[in-house]
Amino acid sequence: MANDTQLEQFQEKLRIALIVDSSMSSKYVHDLASWGQRQRNLEISHLITQKIPQETQKNTFSKIGNVLKKHGFIKIIELTLYKIIHIVESWRLKNTQYKDHLSQFDLSECVKDSFSIQPIISKSGFVYRYKVSDVDKIKKLKFHILIYSGSGILKGEILNAAKFGIISFHHADNRINRGLPAGFWEVYFKQDATGFTIQQLTEEIDGGNVLFRGQVATKGTFLFNQATLYEKSYYYLKKLLFDIATSCELPKYLDSYPYFDKLYKSPKLGVLVTYFMRLLIKTIDFLINQKLLKKRYRWGVAFSFSNWKNLVMWRGIRIKNPPNHFLADPFVISANGENYCFVEDYDYTISRGHIAVYKLFEKGSERIGKAIVEPFHMSYPYIFEYQSKYYMCPETRQNKDIRLYECESFPNKWKLKKIIMSNVSAVDTTIFKKDSNWWLFTNIDPNNMGDNCTELFIYYSDNPLTDTWIPHKKNPVFIDSMKARMGGILFDQNIIYRVSQQQGFNMYGKSASINQIIDLSPENYKEEMLCKIEPNFFDNLYGTHHIHSNGKITVFDYVEKIKINF
Repeated sequence: MANDTQLEQFQEKLRIALIVDSSMSSKYVHDLASWGQRQRNLEISHLITQKIPQETQKNTFSKIGNVLKKHGFIKIIELTLYKIIHIVESWRLKNTQYKDHLSQFDLSECVKDSFSIQPIISKSGFVYRYKVSDVDKIKKLKFHILIYSGSGILKGEILNAAKFGIISFHHADNRINRGLPAGFWEVYFKQDATGFTIQQLTEEIDGGNVLFRGQVATKGTFLFNQATLYEKSYYYLKKLLFDIATSCELPKYLDSYPYFDKLYKSPKLGVLVTYFMRLLIKTIDFLINQKLLKKRYRWGVAFSFSNWKNLVMWRGIRIKNPPNHFLADPFVISANGENYCFVEDYDYTISRGHIAVYKLFEKGSERIGKAIVEPFHMSYPYIFEYQSKYYMCPETRQNKDIRLYECESFPNKWKLKKIIMSNVSAVDTTIFKKDSNWWLFTNIDPNNMGDNCTELFIYYSDNPLTDTWIPHKKNPVFIDSMKARMGGILFDQNIIYRVSQQQGFNMYGKSASINQIIDLSPENYKEEMLCKIEPNFFDNLYGTHHIHSNGKITVFDYVEKIKINF
């Protein structure tokens, strides 16, 4: 997203109002409102507070009595267990960046104008309609957009009270999951990804006009998953509002699809008990395996003297991991009649990786030594050739840059040539030439939430050594943890294949896919999946996320869970 200084002044600001239940809101709504005050081509000028009838605002004992009377004792147990899960998981969030996930913040501190309306609530308590007089009052203020962050399902004329309608979230992929609570059912069903949908509301529940979709990797617990989902989705809501303010129009609606599943509701007792038992078992497993038995996920690298299309992975020869280290992200280069594999060499004792190099033979490998060592973590040692010289672009996210190293003496003497991007959280950068352009594919964390697996960004230039790369028109070209992250690159004559990672449920690097690049230009990007690589080639694997080949040797990685003695 552009910085405030990059915004242009338009003749008319995009006028926005927030519809809320109270001036006290989540950190995400508060951050959105605060952000809206700093923009020059849009403004979040009003709070419209839904005034819930007093009879619904009872004290705790009255609420319990009312629930008991209406729904029975089982409902009390459900609500209690749900509350316990919230307490346990919110405690686990306290030492993370999401410590304020359930906190409340005062919107009136940043949005000064406000008024209240009393919605007409259906007997079910779910559907909210507004009086004609309230709708007319809102229309007279000539808002371009209303953003809905309140309770209930809005229906009626209020949906047409602003120029561009009412924009709201469905915190799931509405092609797969509709209902509540946000982020819960994906964890319960152990789905690999959790989607979010930004939509213009219509009369159809969770079936509005879709303006934006994205997917994040599903985390291991409900509230952690919900927090990452909210963080990412609100970031893209800001970007959407900025784009609407710039273009003065809504983006084209995305395609709609039949929804064939049920409408998910608050979990019943059986589901909650199952979830709570899983949470307990997961905690015990962590204490036993990681704390007591010292088991860790440990990556390894294997190779085969074959072209990648003819690769038989179970025949691969493993490169032995050094003690208390793991190897990953292999790239293979043939030079001076020898074959070399460059890898991330991660040291558990210092929690940091460097770049190492191995010589490959038909029956085994020989460690040459360290190629590049820096005081920060390094991985993904991607190498390309330019003007008869080798250049390496390793991952240096910890140093907040993308950098190139030039080879002085192959294979293990390299010097820093140039920093080509600064102040960026980027991983797995891959640079190659196609047609008249050099292309840079990378995975950037645009809102600094520690997630480099969701977005794929593309840049181009006429020179790979430049520090003025031009962003692709559709950046980010993917917002999808199932395919965005780079896992290598493959070539077959003039055809280029992007290797992508798929993140799993609470699992980094579950599998990989090989995707043929069909269309690559400054305006368009399209790829088609050729095949998927599953971690079935060796026994007891948990994942695989990288493959590379130079045409005669193919290298790949895998992950096991074994005891690490350090």
